[in-house]
Amino acid sequence: MTCQVTISAGEHGRIIPEGEIEVTKSSYVYLHAIPESGYQVQMWYVNGNQFYGGTKQFRVTAEGDTLEVNVTFSKI
Repeated sequence: MTCQVTISAGEHGRIIPEGEIEVTKSSYVYLHAIPESGYQVQMWYVNGNQFYGGTKQFRVTAEGDTLEVNVTFSKI
């Protein structure tokens, strides 16, 4: 059983990995946000819901058939 994970970053930064990946259900997905100079991680979103803020590294469990993860950045 697999989960299709879509990963994206907002303006003023990037995320690793990015795009679409397929992982085994119930496994962890480890993400690393890289803000541009003068910016910081503002918030992580999972399936459109505000989830966690302020940290560059994030771990989420791949549950369900699909999962969408997005990170936003704000000016320091």
